[in-house]
Amino acid sequence: MYQLGFNPFIRLEYERRLKELMRMADQNRRLAEVRKGEPPKTRSTSKILTLIGRELAQVGTSLVERYGNQPDTRVALNQPSDPCGYT
Repeated sequence: MYQLGFNPFIRLEYERRLKELMRMADQNRRLAEVRKGEPPKTRSTSKILTLIGRELAQVGTSLVERYGNQPDTRVALNQPSDPCGYT
C-alpha cells in the first residue's frame, strides 16, 4: 500500500497548490510586463491642477502685456515738506 506517515492526498493537494501558485506568479509577471509599457497614470486632480495652472499663466501673461509697460504713476509720499507752507 503506502508508507507509514505518507498520505497521497496531501501530496496531491501540495501539487495542486504549487500549480496554482505558479499560475498566479505567471499572471503577475505578465501584468508587470504590460504595466511597464503603459504611460504612468495621472490622477484627475493632477489634470485639473494642470489646467488651472495653465489658465493662471495665461492671465498673468495678459496682465503683464496690458499693464507691464506703463510708467510708475504713484505719488511720492516721502517728500520733505515745509511746516510753514513755503516750498
